[in-house]
Amino acid sequence: MQFFKSLILTFCIFSFPEQGQTDQYKALLNIALNIRGQIFINVKPLTKIRIEESDFKDNFEDYRELLKEMDTITLFQIFKNSKHLDTLNWTDAELDRFLLVQGRGEDAQLKYAIKKFNLTNKEQIKYYRKQINLFNSMDPLDRNIYSYSRPVFDDSKHFAIIEFDNGHSRLGGGGGIALYKWTGSIWKELGLLVRWRY
Repeated sequence: MQFFKSLILTFCIFSFPEQGQTDQYKALLNIALNIRGQIFINVKPLTKIRIEESDFKDNFEDYRELLKEMDTITLFQIFKNSKHLDTLNWTDAELDRFLLVQGRGEDAQLKYAIKKFNLTNKEQIKYYRKQINLFNSMDPLDRNIYSYSRPVFDDSKHFAIIEFDNGHSRLGGGGGIALYKWTGSIWKELGLLVRWRY
């Protein structure tokens, strides 16, 4: 009996920090995705971060402002960790405020939105119906779908980057790599390390 009590206590001790990290991870996703203000997210995350250590070294002056918040060692840790990017598909539990789509060729479904967001209010249903109908009526190449990488952290997990992209119509959209800092209570976007337009 004593063994089982010890086992349960050990489980609790080691579970709480992990749950805290999970909450912190989810908080980062919510901040990063809400800033861009979109509804539709590609279920497949981006599989490569478009920045290298050499980009930083060659354009050091471009990063001087961001380095007031962090040191170069931390930034290089992020570059190193980005080589092992998690590419598992996003889940509804992770991105609970957004509609996941398989790509530009897939129509969005109102039933999915109603179920996911537990919609009962007629105005809310009307809003999502309008957004989904607009999305579905577009040529797939014109659909404004955002794709995100999973976060890449420094070793302390106090800084992170997330790449985003919403290229569409072969001529529209763009993306960037945003840098975030954990303040102890919330994640704050410090700025973009890189940005691009199509």
